[in-house]
Amino acid sequence: MITAKIIRHRHKYHHYMNDDLKEVTEETFFKIVFSEPSEMDLFKEWIVKHDGEYKYNKEESKQEGKFPKVPMFHDEICWCDIMTYYLLHVAKYSFHSTISPYKGEVYVRD
Repeated sequence: MITAKIIRHRHKYHHYMNDDLKEVTEETFFKIVFSEPSEMDLFKEWIVKHDGEYKYNKEESKQEGKFPKVPMFHDEICWCDIMTYYLLHVAKYSFHSTISPYKGEVYVRD
C-alpha cells in the first residue's frame, strides 16, 4: 500500500509596537509527502505538464512555485486544492484519515 499525506504548516506572525501587540496574522502552507519517492516525481511532472512548478522550501517550511493551470480551478486556488485534486482524480488515491488536530490528511492506494 502506498500512502500520501498533505501536511499543513501554520506560521503565526505577531506585530508589536512599543511592546504592545497590535496584530496577529497567520499564513498556512502545505507539503505533500509520499511513501513511495517516485510518486513525488509523478506529481511534479503533472504540475509542470499543466504549466506550474512545485518547490518546497525546507528551511521556511513552505511551498513555493507556480500554480498549475487546472480547468476546474478558476478564482480562488490553494495548494491543498491542487494536491487533493491530484491525489483523488489523477493518481487515484482514496481518502484514509485526517491528521489531528487538523494538520492534514492521509490518502492510500494499493
